[in-house]
Amino acid sequence: MFTIPVGDLINSYDGDSKIFSFDGEVFDGFYEDLKFLKPLLFTIKLIVIEDGIHGIFTNFSTEVSYENKKTGISIPEFERIWKTQIDPLDGDDINLVNTKNMTIDLKNVIREEIIMAFHSQNL
Repeated sequence: MFTIPVGDLINSYDGDSKIFSFDGEVFDGFYEDLKFLKPLLFTIKLIVIEDGIHGIFTNFSTEVSYENKKTGISIPEFERIWKTQIDPLDGDDINLVNTKNMTIDLKNVIREEIIMAFHSQNL
């Protein structure tokens, strides 16, 4: 559902970019612990960097039920990087480009951001 082909970008030049938008329902059960009560909306700009893809999410919004609480989620902007190779010096937040089929998967990033936003609003 949130897998994006990036082969053409990876084979392009540093700084090349593409923009993708999502505006749709996330079906029940897609995430075991999240229930989407409103459509998920976001735009992501993917930019080629030397060792992968830099993603800039904007206008990220939805409403979810998590831990039996209903919460509206609105995140103006956040960024993530997907590397083509593991660098042991990188921190824990490592996302990898699937180099077999040249895709990136946004599923875990989306879940992480929603849960962080949820907790910041429900302290």
